[in-house]
Amino acid sequence: MPFPVVSRRACAAALAAAALAPCAARAQGQDFPNRPVRLIVPSPAGGPTDAVARLVAPGMSEGWAYPTVVDNRVGGTGAVGCQLVARSAPDGHTLLVNASMHAIIPSIMPNLPYNVGTDFTAIALLASGPYVLVAHPSVPVHTLADVIALAKARPGTLNYASPGSGTGNHFGTELFKAMAGIDIVHVPYPGAAQATTDTVGGQVQLMLNNMISAVPHIEAGRLRAIAVTSAHRSAALPNVPTFAETLPGFEAITWYGMFGPAGMPDALTNDLNRRANAAMRTDAMKSRLAALGVEPGRDSPQDFGRFVASETEKWAQVARVSGAKAD
Repeated sequence: MPFPVVSRRACAAALAAAALAPCAARAQGQDFPNRPVRLIVPSPAGGPTDAVARLVAPGMSEGWAYPTVVDNRVGGTGAVGCQLVARSAPDGHTLLVNASMHAIIPSIMPNLPYNVGTDFTAIALLASGPYVLVAHPSVPVHTLADVIALAKARPGTLNYASPGSGTGNHFGTELFKAMAGIDIVHVPYPGAAQATTDTVGGQVQLMLNNMISAVPHIEAGRLRAIAVTSAHRSAALPNVPTFAETLPGFEAITWYGMFGPAGMPDALTNDLNRRANAAMRTDAMKSRLAALGVEPGRDSPQDFGRFVASETEKWAQVARVSGAKAD
């Protein structure tokens, strides 16, 4: 059977179509990424949110011609970085990695320059786990009951550090105060690293800390672990009791998630979700996270969006009950 004869005109047309194909792909937004992808972290370098962003970034870029870079944009209790992402083009090149405070800030800062519920696309739950209440070794407490008894004996004299107003650490401690009926003083810091450093140094006495920041200091004896905030004991600190063993019903987790601006295409959102989940769920990554008391997420974008909405309502109720405010 003879091969078909292709005219020069047909060859020229085919070559022209091939040359135009990348342009057509670009017009449809299919050439993502066409520059480095930024992960905006609205908290200082060295803290747990920054650590999670730097863990996920390399895996996000697998097979891409461009890297994924972490960009810390600090200020306004996280509002500076969040607003930057909310106002970015929904093309996937500017993303947000934020912690539980993303769902808490609206309850204490009603005039934010963005709306958590409508100005972001939920992409992926990266990791989650409990907080751990730690005390400087000079504080005469070893159990949660000890902390409560000391606080009641000396109301308003014990203090606790947090990475800032509206963080999960702050609100988790306010929930503890409300449920235990105690008065301890909030000392906010501009980030977890500084708050942890001053707790280790004894400038503050207590801190509801992220496991990522606290575990190394607990293992070295620089901080004393009192209780974890999850419903069940943590595999990273199996001998440390839960809050609920003393205060039934108490639970507060810390989580880290990825968001984009509102209006991102579903196909792009789903691809970023797949990449984030794959990056956080390698065997090596799961071992690293488990050693720090957190585990990788696996939610779909839709599941993560519903989770963020439920967290926003939960912490709004805590703000109403506790009277917690921005310091």
